[in-house]
Amino acid sequence: MPKFAATHSLNDYPKITISNYKKSLDNAPAETIKLNYFYLGQQYRYQISITETPCHYGGKRHWFNCPQCGRRASTLYCHGRYVCRQCLGLHYKSQLIQPLDRLFSRVSKIRVRLQWQQGIAYGHGNKPKGMHKTTFARLVNEHDEIVNRIVEKML
Repeated sequence: MPKFAATHSLNDYPKITISNYKKSLDNAPAETIKLNYFYLGQQYRYQISITETPCHYGGKRHWFNCPQCGRRASTLYCHGRYVCRQCLGLHYKSQLIQPLDRLFSRVSKIRVRLQWQQGIAYGHGNKPKGMHKTTFARLVNEHDEIVNRIVEKML
């Protein structure tokens, strides 16, 4: 069961990514990155270590080492100090979507593809010009199945 949407997602926190430092690391390899910033009125000054792993077809990939747990991460999120998402207990936005909202989202995408008016209350529309009959039938069938599941959950 997904977490309730009241939980914070990764989008709620400032972040740094290793890709922001890629060019400088390729030109001048470093083992640490020095950070100096203010967050909520408090100054933070520390270093984050960097590791690299070889890629299968040559080259190398850089990673941050999380200052709290030591895991490799390409992105660190700020909540005072920059740490990995596991240390903050954060979830991706898609992990916080409720099952009923997923169904409504899927129906909406199908209705856009079928060029029908948005909202399940509007019923069926016509087959879009140029769409194959079997594709239209498959999408209408999927649409109807999802709408039935929505109605069941709403009752």
